[in-house]
Amino acid sequence: MRSLCLLVVLATLWASLEAKQPNIVFIITDDQDVKLNSLDVQPKLHSMMIEEGTFFKNAFVTHPVCCPSRSSTLTGKYTHNHKTYENNVGRGCNAQSWRDMNEQKTIGAYMTKAGYRTGFFGKYLNNYALKPSGVNVSHVPPGWSKWFGLVGNSKFYHYSVSNDGVKETHGNDYKNDYFTDVVKREAIAFIQDAKSNHSESPFFMYVSTPAPHRPATPAPQYNNTFANRTAPRTPSYHFEGKDKHWIIAEGTPSMTNQTMEIVDQLCRQRWETLLSVQDLVEEVLMTLEKSGFIDDTFIFYNSDHGYHLGQFNQQGEKRQPYDEDIRVPLIVRGPGVSKNATTDMIALNIDLLPTFLDLAGAAIPEDVDGQSLKNVLMNEQKADEWRSDFLVEYFGEGTPCMVQMDPQVFRHDCKNNTFVAIRSLETGNNTLYAEFFPTDDAPVDLSTSNFQEFYDIDKDLWQTKNSVKELDPKIQAMMKDRLKKFIACSGKSCHMP
Repeated sequence: MRSLCLLVVLATLWASLEAKQPNIVFIITDDQDVKLNSLDVQPKLHSMMIEEGTFFKNAFVTHPVCCPSRSSTLTGKYTHNHKTYENNVGRGCNAQSWRDMNEQKTIGAYMTKAGYRTGFFGKYLNNYALKPSGVNVSHVPPGWSKWFGLVGNSKFYHYSVSNDGVKETHGNDYKNDYFTDVVKREAIAFIQDAKSNHSESPFFMYVSTPAPHRPATPAPQYNNTFANRTAPRTPSYHFEGKDKHWIIAEGTPSMTNQTMEIVDQLCRQRWETLLSVQDLVEEVLMTLEKSGFIDDTFIFYNSDHGYHLGQFNQQGEKRQPYDEDIRVPLIVRGPGVSKNATTDMIALNIDLLPTFLDLAGAAIPEDVDGQSLKNVLMNEQKADEWRSDFLVEYFGEGTPCMVQMDPQVFRHDCKNNTFVAIRSLETGNNTLYAEFFPTDDAPVDLSTSNFQEFYDIDKDLWQTKNSVKELDPKIQAMMKDRLKKFIACSGKSCHMP
């Protein structure tokens, strides 16, 4: 009888340990590429995250620009479902439509319902608390126990934040104002507070740095660290993409020696800002360890999209369907996650919300388009039962622009720059197929497409030749049909085999 009682006690204890919800830390950078080797300048990130966790070789975003991509991360939805189409309020970015449709259904709100104490630190959405949005710093989005949100877009100095609804203004003193470090200090304080006051409640942290977004302003100690380096001279660098859509073929003049130096300088500064980010990661991990949380915490490192630096003469931007802009770093470490491991399975920004909920033991809402990565992280996902392709959407700003063939001026976006694309990654089909449109209507109507691009990436890694004219019409028809289904999908219908 005594043995039976002992077994019952042990079983109860084991069940309680199994049911314990882990802490989750999500660190997201702004505009960090992976294809142009930005991770290579962060050696401490390698030792702290990649060697201690799993690196996703095929991590992507579903929209290559800030506000729509961040909206997808926060909601787990494709752009056509959360309807934040661009960075402007008029296109949904932190507009009233965002608040009415989405703010009650974001990571913060769901993790709070799952029993978590939540903290947000850094950049939210581009127009947060700016006058056009219709709200000010007093608006704290629902679901956040602690709110430290940047007003507007990424900056390193001379900015304001909403500190739990109260305006806090910062200047240009490095020790007090450098935004990456300020975010770091706020995040560390949140962990320390969790240790001292909320040890029985799990916590979720969303840590959003400005780096390496323009203006890429390095911390003083890192200024000129890469003074002798240049931007990667890839096969697509300073390449005339005359067979591509009009924004590149007609709106992007060839770079000069002067503009190439501008690109090199931007690249150096971007890398230098990322050194402060790895300091942030290091100190967050050290604080987790000192507080006794490290063994019960998942840490995710990600970016809102990639970036290009001189590819197809585009001096420095995103907004294109090519891998430089949609492929991002995603590294995860935590209990049960393999160390110094890589996975080929596709991970998307829309997968993060369902992953966090799954790790928390909470139900995933039916209207979420993404899929939980938990089984991938735990090596329990069969590759042949996972996605092999996904949708990329981009909706142009809808504003007119004149094409000025001035080497100092290149067109990264303006009217008639909307596309949808299928990015496929499977044996024998590592491809990108994109349809472009003459207007910026949302949602798109595939019948109005007036330009297409296709790349066999196994043969053309840097997507230099648009080979759509060589594509078998039957295969193109299949891709169009696949696109048609994707742009109408919602919830589980987006989990297409």
